[in-house]
Amino acid sequence: MLGRRVGAGVVALALVCMIGLSGCNQDNTPKEYNTLTQQNFLELCTNRYYDSTNSTIAQTGNTIKSGIDASSQDQCQCQYDVFVKQMPINKSAAQAQSGYTGTNFTDLNSKLKTDPEAAWSTVPESITNAVKACMSNPSSGTAAAPSTSTTTAG
Repeated sequence: MLGRRVGAGVVALALVCMIGLSGCNQDNTPKEYNTLTQQNFLELCTNRYYDSTNSTIAQTGNTIKSGIDASSQDQCQCQYDVFVKQMPINKSAAQAQSGYTGTNFTDLNSKLKTDPEAAWSTVPESITNAVKACMSNPSSGTAAAPSTSTTTAG
């Protein structure tokens, strides 16, 4: 019974993040975490459009698709902050990060589209735990407090 609940939790987590990561298709694969990456993630995670101005983003109030229940802006920002702080954006960033052995943001996005459960199995447990914590407590200590300013990784 516990195994079934854990499996269901992984699938639910995968679906939530797949929504947020699916904005990073091959045509607009991010090379760095920046305002555009953040805006794409938040739009698809919250199902709301955002405007970006001077390195800040703000929700417009317009939905992308009506009738879709999505995560809150705080939950999605918390998840994005987890990725920025803990997961390299791409393969070259992952290779440059000493000791990191998990998948990277762009590869996770690609894998989530075809096999969400297998995709999440390549994510370090510290990241999956932090993303899960965002759903119940977006201001938890596992990720930075939500903000609307640009976040970049170096």
